[in-house]
Parts: sequence; C-alpha cells; structure tokens
Amino acid sequence: MQNSKRDVYVCFSKEEILLLEEYAREKGALNISQALELLINNTMNEN
Repeated sequence: MQNSKRDVYVCFSKEEILLLEEYAREKGALNISQALELLINNTMNEN
C-alpha cells in the first residue's frame, strides 16, 4: 500500500516563492504548499 503522507523540506529563493504564490493564486490554492501538491500531482499524472 502506498503511503500518502510525506514530509519534504525544500528551500526556495525569494523569486521562486513569488512564482509559486502566483501559481497558487492562478490555480485557486490557499497557499504555496497546496500549489506544490498540485505541481507534484500534475507531474505524477503525466508519467
């Protein structure tokens, strides 16, 4: 069974955070954590 809970710590530059915040707004995410989850899920679905 696949574990759906994961903890990953990542660092971003200020510019990258601004891009993630913009992406979050465009996708209706509440914060950049949700935006990252969207990006991860979209990437996994492409493979």
